[in-house]
Amino acid sequence: MSRESKYVIIGGGIAGVSAAEAIHAQDPEGKIVLISKEEESPYSRMALTRFMAGEVKREKLPLHQQDWYAEDNVDLILGAVVEGIDRENRNVRLADGRSFAYDKLVLASGASPFIPPFPGKDLQGVMALRTLADAEYVLDCCCEPIQVVVIGGGLLGLEMAGAISRTGAKVTIIETFDWLLPRQLDPPGGNLLQARIEAMGMSVITGGKTKGMLADENGKVRAVQMEDGTELPADLVLVSTGVRPNLELAKAAGLETNKGLVVDDRMATSDPHIFAAGDLTEHKGVLYGLWQPAKTQGDVAGTNAAGGQAAFEGVPPSAMLKVLGIDLFSIGQIAANDAADKVMAKEVDGNYSSYTLRDGKLIGAILFGEAGLSGKVKKAMDAERAFSAEESASLESLEAALRA
Repeated sequence: MSRESKYVIIGGGIAGVSAAEAIHAQDPEGKIVLISKEEESPYSRMALTRFMAGEVKREKLPLHQQDWYAEDNVDLILGAVVEGIDRENRNVRLADGRSFAYDKLVLASGASPFIPPFPGKDLQGVMALRTLADAEYVLDCCCEPIQVVVIGGGLLGLEMAGAISRTGAKVTIIETFDWLLPRQLDPPGGNLLQARIEAMGMSVITGGKTKGMLADENGKVRAVQMEDGTELPADLVLVSTGVRPNLELAKAAGLETNKGLVVDDRMATSDPHIFAAGDLTEHKGVLYGLWQPAKTQGDVAGTNAAGGQAAFEGVPPSAMLKVLGIDLFSIGQIAANDAADKVMAKEVDGNYSSYTLRDGKLIGAILFGEAGLSGKVKKAMDAERAFSAEESASLESLEAALRA
């Protein structure tokens, strides 16, 4: 068996591509095989909603142009399904019969959308949005005015709703929590966001419990039924209720898994020849499922796979809202966990700010409507800056210290 494929990467998302970049930087002569199950050259999944909204052209989605792969010794294998990993012989088998040997393997196979077991979830017109093909299908559906229900008021759900509403579709958002973006906003911030979204012409239902989907005589979705009996007409239902790590390969190969594929600070798995990065990984009990941590983990995994030294130290989860034209920045812990945490918040003219401190250090913040301090907040948190008693006495004095 040929040993020319020194590095094999499974997954063409940002984690896999970042790993390839890091490997080439560390080992310019090393041969890299990057395997993706999608037919498209690796693209920015984070930009899909902006593509749907018409803000990003399709040709701007690829992470690299085609010539980059040849220049960086990357053999890009598209439309390929990995059947299994032979750890003893260090070999990756594809479903079409091809195989690739490796000295080091990077697993970056990501995650898949989770659709709760609603009755009617398999009806035509009920789907999640994860790929470029999904986005193009939704845009095709919206060529004429339709009614769309988005189940899930998280970041992706809201960005999808905002993008689709620009096509002229009538959009209704259902969130099971009592406010939008429950992971990024507290109730006051969530209520302000809901008011902004409703002012754009979309409908929002919070505290909404979905019972299931109803079909028309042709087996296509016609409505979403709520637990209280309400029926929401729907030509298309988009479900955005989280993702689940793609652990099938890792489990079949006997790697240590928990909620995700367990990795250490070097992004190494329980097999010293296999590293991992991105949405399938669990680092110190945390599954991030976010673009920036996936990119950073890919950098670390690729560097270490090629013999370098790098560590992933974790990052405070942060998020910014795109597409809707609303400035929103949220990072870290947004509510008090105990008496040691101090939360200061204010609302002025529809803008909302909230800061969480512990022992004089920022551990979280929400900036809604005016996020100009987001960079300084992140810098202060990264540096674990200690604010004086005077600086942290009030929200206004804290913001003045951040601006200084």
